[in-house]
Amino acid sequence: MINGGFARGGISKSSCKRHLKEIYHVGEGDGSPDLPTISFTKEDAAGIILGHDNLVVITIILANANLHRILVNQGSSADILFKPAFDKLGLQEKELRAYPNSLFGLGDTLIQTLRYIPLHTTFEKGSRSRTLSIDYIVVDVSSAYNALISRTTLNQLATVISIPHLCMMFPTPEGIATVKGDQKLARRYYNESLNLKGDPKGK
Repeated sequence: MINGGFARGGISKSSCKRHLKEIYHVGEGDGSPDLPTISFTKEDAAGIILGHDNLVVITIILANANLHRILVNQGSSADILFKPAFDKLGLQEKELRAYPNSLFGLGDTLIQTLRYIPLHTTFEKGSRSRTLSIDYIVVDVSSAYNALISRTTLNQLATVISIPHLCMMFPTPEGIATVKGDQKLARRYYNESLNLKGDPKGK
């Protein structure tokens, strides 16, 4: 779980205060979102070994490249791009923008950040795809994943996630899009993440 990022309405104190005021007014008026019904079927779980506790790990199109090993992290309020992936995408540090706040992990552990970069991100392919501009906070730490997608982005997509099916769905003008996770890779990356935590050198 990562706390911080842009979930509070921005990075300035004034934007955070405005966001807090909006929360206090929840329930006043008819603010119910007009969203389609999303449901999961047995077909959505095809190829999945049931009874698992795996993570949802997907592929996205980021900076015009297919980027694998993306962790869908509902507990995080910050979208994270890890420095090795940042470098592999051919991005330059001069493109980074100042991020004046801090990120915190479990137990309020401080996470060192480099800054952030807005990048166009596409979920799914074809007519039922969605492209968003996401502000990724770049973190220079070892990770089995290339990036983390937070609840901030998931809410923007109006995503519904099913852990048993290892997939996520969201509405598009052309219908409901389905993004499936890879169970084998999810297990592999989880094991790799445990190995990284046990090795201080991150080898």
